[in-house]
Amino acid sequence: MAISPQKVADLREENQLHRVYKEVNPSAGEFDEHPHRFYATFETENESDATAGPRALIVGDGPRKLGNSTTNDYVLAMIARELKHHQYQVVSHSNNPNSLLMTQWLSDKVYLEPMTEEAVGFGRPARAA
Repeated sequence: MAISPQKVADLREENQLHRVYKEVNPSAGEFDEHPHRFYATFETENESDATAGPRALIVGDGPRKLGNSTTNDYVLAMIARELKHHQYQVVSHSNNPNSLLMTQWLSDKVYLEPMTEEAVGFGRPARAA
């Protein structure tokens, strides 16, 4: 039986099943690291706090193949660099762990999850940025 994405979203809303964000821990807890890289999950505790000050959200995908995608990732990285130069906190949303936007000197905070309408918040209020 097929259920539309909208029906699934409505059921999640009715049952208060909201996405929260957990911080990626690259050392598996061995060291006290906070890389400000997050993944989405449906648990109860949200580990992502709102970023203070002026901020800019970059929604983009990184290189998936040679050609335009690699150029796109480079352009987004240059935009992030320029935003940081103008004192913005850069928050990026990507589906590619190899994107230039994953680097800490380009993004202050990264949300790594599949690129879907729902994930980037079209038609739904944002939960945290």
